[in-house]
Amino acid sequence: MLAFRTLRARPRTADAVLAAVVAGYQLAGATDLGGHFGDHARPLGLVLAAVSALPLVLRRRFPISTLVACVVLMGLFYGLGFRSQLGQLSVVVAAYTVWAHGRFRAALAVTALGLLAYETSMLLGSPVSPVGDTLLAVLLTAGVAAVGRAAYVRSHRLRDAEREAEQAVAEERVRIAHELHDVVSHHLSVISVQANLARYVFESAPGTAKTALDTISGTTTEALDELRRLLTVLRPPQHAPAAYRPQPGLADLATLAARIREAGIPVDVRVTGTPRTLPPGQQLCAFRVAQEALTNVLKHAGTAAELALDYRPEHLVLSVTNADGGRAAPPNPAGHGLVGMRERARMYGGVIEIGPRGAAGFAVELTLPYPSRPSPEPQEPE
Repeated sequence: MLAFRTLRARPRTADAVLAAVVAGYQLAGATDLGGHFGDHARPLGLVLAAVSALPLVLRRRFPISTLVACVVLMGLFYGLGFRSQLGQLSVVVAAYTVWAHGRFRAALAVTALGLLAYETSMLLGSPVSPVGDTLLAVLLTAGVAAVGRAAYVRSHRLRDAEREAEQAVAEERVRIAHELHDVVSHHLSVISVQANLARYVFESAPGTAKTALDTISGTTTEALDELRRLLTVLRPPQHAPAAYRPQPGLADLATLAARIREAGIPVDVRVTGTPRTLPPGQQLCAFRVAQEALTNVLKHAGTAAELALDYRPEHLVLSVTNADGGRAAPPNPAGHGLVGMRERARMYGGVIEIGPRGAAGFAVELTLPYPSRPSPEPQEPE
C-alpha cells in the first residue's frame, strides 16, 4: 500500500515503472513468426519488443505522440516477421491514455490510424490468421476506448465537483469577511466613542462615566459572542451549535438603535405598513445594512438619525437617514462596508441607494423584494 501511494504521488516514476513492466511482459511473449509461447524471438525481435514500451514513460505529457510511437514500433515488429503471443500491451496502455485524457475526435482519429497501421504491418508479415487477428484487434480497441472514455468522464466530473467546492469555499469566505467587517466595525466604533466619553467625564461626572463603561462591557460581550459564532463556521465546535444565539434579524433593530443611542447618537425608529415575516437570510441582510449605515453615522456624522422600516405590498424598504450629509458620508464610498451592503442586497434581489438626501441630508436605502414562493435561499454563515 505504501509503494502504491508513493507511485500515485510521483506520476513520472509510476510511468517509468509501468514502462518497465510492459517491456518485460512483451519480452516474455515475443516469438518469431509461427513460433509458440515460450520460444524466444531473434535478438532483433526481443529488442523491438522491449523498446516499444519505452514511449510509455511520456504517456501523460504526450499521449497522442506516445500512441503513435508505440504503433510505429509495433508495426515494425510485426512487419519484420515477429509475433507477440501475449499481445502488444504498450499499444493498449497508450490507447487507454489517449481516450482517458484526450478529446473524443482526436482519440478516434488516432485510434483509427493505429488500427490501419496494425492491419498493414500484419499483412506484410504474412499472418497465419488475418481475419481472427483483425477481429481480435477491433474488439480490443473498442474495449480500451470504452474504458478510457469512462475514465475521462469520471475525471471531468471530479474536476467539476472540485471547482464547485472551491467556489463554494470562496463565496463562504467572502460572506464571513462581510460578517467580520460588520461586527468589528460597528462594535469597535461604539466602544471607541464610549471610551472617549468615559475618559472625558471620568472626574466631573462619575455616573456618566460608569454608564459608558457599562455600555463598553455589554458591547464587548456581544462582539465576542458574534465573533465566536462566526469562527465556528471555520472550525466547528465539539459541542452543539445551539449553544450560540441565532443570527440577528429585524426584531433586533430596536436593540441596535438603543446601542447607538447609548453611544450618544439619537436614533428614531419608525415602522410603517403591515409587518411581514421574512426569511432569516433577508432579515440578516436588512440588519447588517442598518448596522453599517448607523455605524457610519456614528463615525462620520455624530448627529441624529432615523431608522425607517416600510412594509410595502411587494417589497420592504429600509432606510437610514442622517440630517448632516456633509459629514455623514464615509471618506471612501467604495470601501469594504458599502461594497458589502451592495453585495448583500444583490444576493436577495434587492437594491441599495446611497447618497445625499434633500438639502442637507444623507441616506442609505435598501429595497428588498418579498420572496414569491418558498425556495432555498443563499446560505449565510451560522
